Amino acid sequence: MNPSIIKGIYAITPDWMNTDLLIKKTEEVLTAGVDVIQYRNKIATHDLKLSQAKEIKALCNNHKTPLIINDDVDLCRILNADGIHLGENDCTIDEVRNKLGDQVIVGISCYSNLSRVQKMLATDCNYIAVGACFPTTTKPDAPHASKSFITDVLKITTKPVVAIGGINLDNCESLLKLGINSVAMINSIFYAEDVKHTINQFRTLASKYD
Repeated sequence: MNPSIIKGIYAITPDWMNTDLLIKKTEEVLTAGVDVIQYRNKIATHDLKLSQAKEIKALCNNHKTPLIINDDVDLCRILNADGIHLGENDCTIDEVRNKLGDQVIVGISCYSNLSRVQKMLATDCNYIAVGACFPTTTKPDAPHASKSFITDVLKITTKPVVAIGGINLDNCESLLKLGINSVAMINSIFYAEDVKHTINQFRTLASKYD
C-alpha cells in the first residue's frame, strides 16, 4: 500500500459503543468522500472493537478507502487492514513490521515534539501526525502544536504529515496554507448534521491549496 494515500480528509471514528450508529455514520462519511478512515475506540472491549472494525473494514472495502487501525496490532492483523497508527506508548515500529510485514502503513503520533519527529523520520514509518493543533475535547490536556512548529516539521520531512486536534471548518484553512498533507478529524465529521455538506466544504477549502 502506497503511503501517498495518506492525504486530504482523514476521518477518525469516535468512542461510540452503539455499533449501529457508528456503522450508519461511517457509511455516510465514506459516501461523502473522505480519503482515509481510522478506526479508534478507546473504551470498547476487545470483542466490541473486533465487531465494529469488521463492519467498518467491509464498508471501506466497498468504498475503496484505506482503513487504519489505532494502536491494536492484533486487530490490524486479523482484519488485514491497510495500516496502523501508533502513539508514544504503543509497540515499536520493528514489532509492527515483524507481525504485519513491510507493506502495512505505519503512522506515528509525534504530538508537538520536534525531537520525536526527527527520531521518527529516521525510521521506516510512513507518515507522522502532529497536534493538538487547536483545543480539543478528545484530548483536552494535549500540548499545543503551533503553526511555527508545523512549519518546521514540513521543512524537514518528505513523509506525509497529518494535522490533528480540534480541526474544523473555521480553522482548517490556516493549516492547509502551511502545506499540510492531511487533516484528521473526529467531531467535525462524525457529529456533523449534514456530513456530505461538511465534507464538500472541507474539499472546497483544500482545493485552493492543491
